[in-house]
Amino acid sequence: MAADTIMTINRLGFADSELLDFAYLRTLAYADFGAASAGEVVHVARKIARNGGGRDAFVRAWSEQGRIAARMADDAVAAGRSRTARTFLHRAYNYLRAAEFFFDRHQDEAFTALYDEGVSHFDRALPLLDTPAERIAIPYQDGVDLPGYFFAPDDSGAPRPTVVISGGGDGHGEELYFLAGVPHALERGLNVVLFHGPGQRGLLHHHPGQVFRADSEVPFAAVLDYVTARPDVRADGVALYGLSFGGYLAPRAAAHDRRVAALVANAPIVDFHSLIFDALTTALPAPPPADAPAEFWNGLYQQVGSADWALHATMDNYMLWTTGAQTFADFHRLARSFTLDGLVSKITCPTLTLSADGENAVARRQARRFHERLVVPAKAFHRLATEHGADGHCGLGNIALTSSLVYDWLTGVLTGGLPGEPGGGRGRR
Repeated sequence: MAADTIMTINRLGFADSELLDFAYLRTLAYADFGAASAGEVVHVARKIARNGGGRDAFVRAWSEQGRIAARMADDAVAAGRSRTARTFLHRAYNYLRAAEFFFDRHQDEAFTALYDEGVSHFDRALPLLDTPAERIAIPYQDGVDLPGYFFAPDDSGAPRPTVVISGGGDGHGEELYFLAGVPHALERGLNVVLFHGPGQRGLLHHHPGQVFRADSEVPFAAVLDYVTARPDVRADGVALYGLSFGGYLAPRAAAHDRRVAALVANAPIVDFHSLIFDALTTALPAPPPADAPAEFWNGLYQQVGSADWALHATMDNYMLWTTGAQTFADFHRLARSFTLDGLVSKITCPTLTLSADGENAVARRQARRFHERLVVPAKAFHRLATEHGADGHCGLGNIALTSSLVYDWLTGVLTGGLPGEPGGGRGRR
């Protein structure tokens, strides 16, 4: 590969910052489901650039575009045009999600209000979908419920294989409907469960103490308790699909819980500390010493923040906020606990590993290492390739392809077919 990256190779070129450019690609990718349009995304990108290209301009422009879409949805509802309303409700959600992503989390009430505003539009679209959908509350701990959604292919109530999908540290449970291609799973006769666990915004916004925990098997056990007790779920046919940091959370849960019938890791994270800090320190003149003091890491945080506001916002919102770290040095320490060391060999279910070309070299090596260490009845590895436009983080640039690989493989495993290599080849052991 000509160059190593963090998020994607096939960039849009809307911003110099790779993370900011990826935010535009992320928003545009959901056009596959009508939740964005190329014209609107280009319009917003140009508007942000005209207004200086900073954080406030980004948040303001996406908020305005989301509210324009919401007004269009309201007009469609009033006129009885349900499909049009659904399209613009999804766009209102997606555009407000983009605004909330980089919003200053220290403005607590406004941050949560913007999140809730976006989710309200996603929820208004639920009864307008072509298949049944319901909001769910999964009993967890100390009176706290994990918010989520249950989607079914039809209203028959028949027990079906079910995919439980977990996003990552910067993910929205609602966003997974698009990112994980939920409609593609439903087309294949699979139920889908989306949820917000500890550290994820749908829970964290309203329960600030519910930060990420290294023992993800605990919240996942609560989810599996709920899912396997439903009469419309085939209890012996429940799969976990983890995307981004979900590539740590879901495999860890699968290593501890034999109720998991199949696992998809897109992409697996064996060592979270290495993944984050190797990427952050590659540009330094020399690698930091193993015993670098807290002042070094806090200084690096400030140095990065002064160079790239999108990277600084990402670090603040999705490293510190989600783990409960007060400083970047705290995060450096906490990150070491998120490891699959000694656990990969304990996974016993068929497993599909995905790895995108645009991930950094550490992520790609960890994905390969994870796959090679698996000792399971069947396993497969698939590269999400640049030439297919699937090189973006989690295959974002080609969701139709990524989802087809995942759900075709899962359908074969969960319905008793032979699990082969995605795309038609035999699975590699």
